[in-house]
Amino acid sequence: MQRKCTVFQPIISLSSPLQFLHFIVFLIYHTKMTLLNLLNYELSWHDREKWNKTIRLLKEFSEDHNGDLSHIKDTARIIKYRIDDIDAFIRQNTAAVCPSCENVCCVNKHGFYDYEDLIYVYALGLTPPSYKEGVSDTEPCRFLSETGCAIERSIRPFRCNWYFCGALLKHIENGPAKPYRIFIKQLDEIVDLRKEMLDGFFRILKSA
Repeated sequence: MQRKCTVFQPIISLSSPLQFLHFIVFLIYHTKMTLLNLLNYELSWHDREKWNKTIRLLKEFSEDHNGDLSHIKDTARIIKYRIDDIDAFIRQNTAAVCPSCENVCCVNKHGFYDYEDLIYVYALGLTPPSYKEGVSDTEPCRFLSETGCAIERSIRPFRCNWYFCGALLKHIENGPAKPYRIFIKQLDEIVDLRKEMLDGFFRILKSA
């Protein structure tokens, strides 16, 4: 008996240039919508599949829309510069308070980037740090060293960077008034710039 061969038809026919173009547009739209759905506060490094997918899509989007994102990247660099500018003031105060701290504020759960941090670091052309398995969220942060945080201040997680315990805040407030006022002004500017960067990024992502 002669065997019959079954020919499987592709789901999407790419037999013409127009159909191929439609397929490319579909892929771009699907990628954009997937990235939009992933970039939210539910994103967590602990969900490795979604985390890695977000990293991959964010990297691809940043590379494919380099020109469109030029203002976003410029804003990210300004934010980094502003954070670097106030680093000395913060270190001056943490050096006086943190060594005598009995309860370590820098616990591991605060060391993870959220989706906004990822947008920021990729706008800078950087990548998130490598995290280790098997470290409890309540243990001291894996990036905490004897001399402080091992991550440069300007690229630390935002929620980690701007947390000030009661003792540290009191020490800053009780210090010289002028440096304190300048610090608060600079901090407000950083927050505004970060909002501008994120709003701009999502406008570009939605219109891409």
